[in-house]
Amino acid sequence: MKPLDSALLFGAGVPVLAAIVFMAARKGAFSCDAFPSAFRRRAALTLLFLCLLVTVLLPAAGMGRTPDISRLQFGQVFAVQAVLATFLLGWWLLAGRPPVSEFLALRSAAPLAEAGVGVSLGLIGWALTLLVGVGTALFLSFFGFDGARAVPPLVKWIAALPPLQRGLIVLSAMTVEEFYFRAFLQRRLGAVPASILFLLGHAGYGEPLFFVGLLAITTVLASAFRKTGSVWAPILAHGTFDAVQLFIVLPAVLKFLGER
Repeated sequence: MKPLDSALLFGAGVPVLAAIVFMAARKGAFSCDAFPSAFRRRAALTLLFLCLLVTVLLPAAGMGRTPDISRLQFGQVFAVQAVLATFLLGWWLLAGRPPVSEFLALRSAAPLAEAGVGVSLGLIGWALTLLVGVGTALFLSFFGFDGARAVPPLVKWIAALPPLQRGLIVLSAMTVEEFYFRAFLQRRLGAVPASILFLLGHAGYGEPLFFVGLLAITTVLASAFRKTGSVWAPILAHGTFDAVQLFIVLPAVLKFLGER
């Protein structure tokens, strides 16, 4: 990390992140969690701060830089999901082990119907994401900006993996990320803050234009959770979006570009 990046990260980013967690707690954002003691509550908030530091602030600090994929191993792809899952488990234990169905927003009067809605929203989200990305690229090119790479190197690397490995990536992302960003963060911080954190958490792809395209799907996921109060629709929407991207769109694009 460059000295300037380090200065921004530790001189500005960390204090701001700590202030966000502190102010959210002061305003009662975590009142739904019945911690058995004040010590456990402080420990949980510290855990949240560390999780946001690793999964949001660090990727955002490297926004726009191309990640080095020459030494990337398949297992490393799940590092963020592992951190998020560990955090959720830690918070759940500190909060006195509330019912898992409530903690992860699994309760639903019509889970199958919501799953069907999720699949439809995933397809719509992909179309909107494509429109936003293309529209942004055209807008920037009009002003003479040299359009960035259509497909970030990290995404190319993932798209070239065997189908089973791509399927595992989709399954991990659609479940763990939605449990964290929607069932946990959105219920406590609200749709807008959770969506911003979701976007920043995906900044590690190293392509600002691709990042802009995620605005649409993030809006779809947040809206689905707000409407249903259950995580089923966002999970299926997220999974559909990623599956279409990794199994249909990106392979076709890379084949067209002669990169596979």
